Amino acid sequence: MKKKDSSEKIFYALSKAVENNDPNAAKRIREILNSSEDPSEMRYLEGLLMMLGESPGELEDPPDIEDDQEEYWEEY
Repeated sequence: MKKKDSSEKIFYALSKAVENNDPNAAKRIREILNSSEDPSEMRYLEGLLMMLGESPGELEDPPDIEDDQEEYWEEY
């Protein structure tokens, strides 16, 4: 339970840093993202990066579109 509480505090602090346009927020998010193994945490962190206008990383790759409408709809 202690790890969950500390994770919540870290994510709250990172969210506040993003809201306040902290210049070090992206660096801190990437550090935690690189050490995380939980897919839901990784998606949350990538969402914070996207809010900062950063590259989302490997979980949120854009669809592979090559004029194939069926393939596009299969991916979404």
